[in-house]
Amino acid sequence: MRKQSSITVIAWRKLSRRSELLAQALNGKLLFFKDKPPYIRAAFKTLINVIQQKPRILVLQLPQGPLLLEAYFLKKLVGCKIVADVHTGFLLNTDWKGLILNAPFVKLLSLADIVVAHNETQLEIIPKNVKNKTIVVYDPWNFINTEGEIINKQEKYIVFPASFASDEPLIEIIEAVNTSKQPLKLYITGNWRRSPEVKKYTSEKIQFTGFLPNQKFKEILAGASAVITGTTREYTTMMSAWEAIAYNKPLAVTTTKTLKNMYAHYAIFYNWKNKQNITKALQTINLTHPNPKSREELKQKTIQSLELLKQKIKEN
Repeated sequence: MRKQSSITVIAWRKLSRRSELLAQALNGKLLFFKDKPPYIRAAFKTLINVIQQKPRILVLQLPQGPLLLEAYFLKKLVGCKIVADVHTGFLLNTDWKGLILNAPFVKLLSLADIVVAHNETQLEIIPKNVKNKTIVVYDPWNFINTEGEIINKQEKYIVFPASFASDEPLIEIIEAVNTSKQPLKLYITGNWRRSPEVKKYTSEKIQFTGFLPNQKFKEILAGASAVITGTTREYTTMMSAWEAIAYNKPLAVTTTKTLKNMYAHYAIFYNWKNKQNITKALQTINLTHPNPKSREELKQKTIQSLELLKQKIKEN
């Protein structure tokens, strides 16, 4: 008989950095199946792998709702427990794709043994019938390896680690930099081909790096004077903010309730609708240093949240 493995993290379509780090933090196995709706190939590969490996715990990267449905049948088939790692996009649907692919499956959260939220504010939109099994687990940024990177000190620049998602105030930040009289330079990482129209903003101040290999991304982040990121959507935190903290960089983020609650004593906050306010935030982070006490507090909260998850998994 095949020996049952312990923890498997499963992601479909797009693998988040959070899921990679969760697998590492939990000493689990990571399964990622890049696929498109209706996820038939991903569902089949998930079925085969879970039957073969028989994990005790399945950690699901949501918002892919059909993955939660399949996990219900896998739970019956192999006797595993389900941990639903709920991204905000699973609970709040802003387009027809989300209404079709995610909304119908939200009610299945009650079938999970543990529901995981990413921040305290997100608890406000967790369905009432699963709040008693929901815990908050911060992104495991303390597992990001920042040692031994090459740091380029020849120029001073700020980094925007972009995902080119619709909720990023990317154009607003670009316009603030390009119109500023200050000698600012901004590197925008990530696959700009997701929004090819942004390339027209390239200038002496704005450089698009394109998708970078992991080592190159580490180097450019390690050499940055600061990081700016943000979201126009409430209940959301970004891995890019945690990466800034991991690399001990000054950080500017949008003024949402969620982010102010999370990074109150670490980050500089800006109004993404106000160009002057963005420019002021960029100038501030370019001249300041991170708060070491706040960084340590965030580290301890992150460690505690991970320990709570491990304890809940053990109890199940």
